Amino acid sequence: MEIETPDSGGSSITPAQALRNTLSAFRFDEETTPSLRRSPRNHIRAGVKAEETESELPVVITGSSRKRSVSNVAVDSDAKKAKSQRRSKISAARPAIAPPEKYAHLNSLNDYLGQEPDMLDVLFCGINPGQRSATVGHHFAHPTNHFWKCLYGANLTDRLVNASEDYTLPDTYHLGLTNLVERPSAQAAELAGSEFTAGVPALLRKIVRKRPRIVCFVGKAIWESFIKAVAPPEASIGEVIASEAECIEQICVTGTSSTSEPAASSPTATRVKKKSVVRESSARGKLKAKSPPFQFGLQPYKVVHSDPNAVVHETLFCVVVSTSGLVAGYQLPEKIQQFSSVKRCLDDLQCGNLGTSAMHIIPTPQNLVAPQ
Repeated sequence: MEIETPDSGGSSITPAQALRNTLSAFRFDEETTPSLRRSPRNHIRAGVKAEETESELPVVITGSSRKRSVSNVAVDSDAKKAKSQRRSKISAARPAIAPPEKYAHLNSLNDYLGQEPDMLDVLFCGINPGQRSATVGHHFAHPTNHFWKCLYGANLTDRLVNASEDYTLPDTYHLGLTNLVERPSAQAAELAGSEFTAGVPALLRKIVRKRPRIVCFVGKAIWESFIKAVAPPEASIGEVIASEAECIEQICVTGTSSTSEPAASSPTATRVKKKSVVRESSARGKLKAKSPPFQFGLQPYKVVHSDPNAVVHETLFCVVVSTSGLVAGYQLPEKIQQFSSVKRCLDDLQCGNLGTSAMHIIPTPQNLVAPQ
């Protein structure tokens, strides 16, 4: 039974209609209702990206977003843990510095530098005697070492010389052998960095006394130790690196000799390009050096010999990768190519096609020059 209530026009309405009429007074109207601040918890729809909204209120993270965030954190944590484990394995695999008594039963190797000055075309400088080499008493004697194969492959010798014939190199092929560090070890990593530095004066003395045309470092680490100890101290790092790039470009592209007219470009002319390596620091206003990738082969340094009786007036420097069989990053053909570049530099030097005027002169203190 419906209750009829007369309205102003005399018609009757039902209770439901009366309720709707009452609630209509509270209905939202955009034109008449003032703007109210909405709750930050509900004003952003689920699934709307934060960068798609202009509101600065906090973004509600839905359940699925929260799961994705937790998953990403877990992945990052696992990656960091795996990286830490790899570092731990590398540190554990790296041998510790060996005390002197560990290899005290082994003898150091003899240097083969020739009888007279000026007779060596290339003096090869190794890191230190390996355990096998020190045991048998010959340089680069381990069966897996590629040194003798590299000499033959680069035409520095006319046959494959055996390690037991190392003493014949100066007289037969005008090649010399020495090491930066005298004491033997199973691996170069067992040597302390101070031992590399301590061996530099003795090596520089050998260079001054014997005056080889080229000193070739068999290993990048020993070259870096050597040049760090003997590089001109007055030049800043940025200036040295910048001038090295210009020096290498002049040596390998122009082929200009310091003692003769410009000659034809050598085979090394196309291998090195000039790089921009110096940038200015806005914070300190000083030059910062951005080191370019290391280039094996001829380096922009030389030793000038002042002896008036000298036949060889300058000694140049080359670097090749270590010939140890433990060096897995370079295979035998690549090592032979680096030794071949040393042979080309030697040929260019002997023909007068290798310019050296832009090279840095390594100072040789008088106290390093010992009587012969």
